[in-house]
Amino acid sequence: MPEAEIVIEERRLAVQVTQILQSLKPLIREGVSGLELQEQVLQQMHERQLLPALVGFQGYPAAVPVSVNAQLISCPPTDKPLPASALVKVEIVVSSDKGYGVQSWTFATAGATAEQRRLLAGARLALEQGLGQVCAGTPVNAIGAAIQKVLDAQGLSAVAEYCGYAMGRQRIQPPQVLGYRVDGPSEPMRVGQVLNVQVLAKAGTSKIRVLCGGWRVLAQDGNDGVVLSAMVRVTEEGMERLSGLPD
Repeated sequence: MPEAEIVIEERRLAVQVTQILQSLKPLIREGVSGLELQEQVLQQMHERQLLPALVGFQGYPAAVPVSVNAQLISCPPTDKPLPASALVKVEIVVSSDKGYGVQSWTFATAGATAEQRRLLAGARLALEQGLGQVCAGTPVNAIGAAIQKVLDAQGLSAVAEYCGYAMGRQRIQPPQVLGYRVDGPSEPMRVGQVLNVQVLAKAGTSKIRVLCGGWRVLAQDGNDGVVLSAMVRVTEEGMERLSGLPD
């Protein structure tokens, strides 16, 4: 399929994923379970004729990861109710017969602590600054450098084991889009390229534990973490936002 057609489909799917995530906002409250959130997402996917692209990927056992507080990313949803004070990370990956849509949001419950909200605000600022570096001809590593600059200023740690990536004929393809600073040369971004830019940050140290064959990623020190991502298309002047961000 021509790249231009893939980009058109990725643009459509990115909007769909954002709308699905927005539909979860009323459900992010104490007592709701991760399985209930997954069911809502699957219902929305079915109505939009989208397929859950994560289930079965490298043996992954669920369709929609739902990670809470010190669970950082990729945790399969359970029937355990959300606590009153929570940062809830929902990752949605969908596919059609022409492309993919990907986005991760972190929601704060109504009872989230001031520190949890500060962590989420810091990650959002870091993502905005990272997206501000997107422009044809700019080195890809400029995105991660901008993200880490904000996280450092906020006293937060960037998790290095996971990162964003380019999207096209494959859901994950080069180059990697790191969410932290790496010195040295990197390839320039090019016009028309679609990038999934991700911030994965936590309070405390950056050390993590990976369990169940990579299905559950936890903070080693038990501190809270957040994940935010956005799909963008590289232009000559900067970028075109394909997906939205939480309010």
